[in-house]
Amino acid sequence: MGWQVYGTNGVGMSLTQVVWAYRGQYRIENDWSRLKGRPLGLTPLYLQDEVRIEGLVYLLSVALRVLTLLEWQVREGLRKDGSKLEGVYAGQAGRKTARPSAELLLGVLKTISLSVIEVNGQTHTLLSPLTKVQKRLLKLWELPTDLYGKLTRGFPKPPPKTSEP
Repeated sequence: MGWQVYGTNGVGMSLTQVVWAYRGQYRIENDWSRLKGRPLGLTPLYLQDEVRIEGLVYLLSVALRVLTLLEWQVREGLRKDGSKLEGVYAGQAGRKTARPSAELLLGVLKTISLSVIEVNGQTHTLLSPLTKVQKRLLKLWELPTDLYGKLTRGFPKPPPKTSEP
C-alpha cells in the first residue's frame, strides 16, 4: 500500500470527489499516448522550422480530439441504450463490446468504397452498400444514414488530362 498526496484548487470539493476525479486521470493520459503510437504518430521528425513543429502538434491534437469524440459519442449512446456493439472486431463477428476504441470504429468504416468512372462522357458512381454495423455507427454519431449516398450525387467531373502517360 502506500500514501498518496492529493492537491486541488477546487476548494469546494470533498475528499471523495477529489479522489474520484484524480482516479479518472489515467484515461486522459491513455488518450495522449495515442500521439506517440500508431494512430497519430507524433514521433521524432526531421522538421527544422519551429512553426511547422507547432503546427504539426496542433493538427495532431485536433485529430486526437476528433478520435476521442467519436469514441465517447458511441460509448455514451451504447450506455444509454444499455446495449453492446457487435461486429467491430476483425475475425470475431460475434464478439460484443460496450466500449469500442476509435481505432476499431474507424476500422469498420474502411470497407466503404466509392468508385467514380467515366463512360462515353458520362460520370458514374458506385458506392458499396453499408453494413448493419456501419449504419448503426452513423446512427450513434447522429449522422444521416444516407451520408455516403450523398457523395454519389452531383459528383464533379474528373479534371481533364493534361498529359499522356
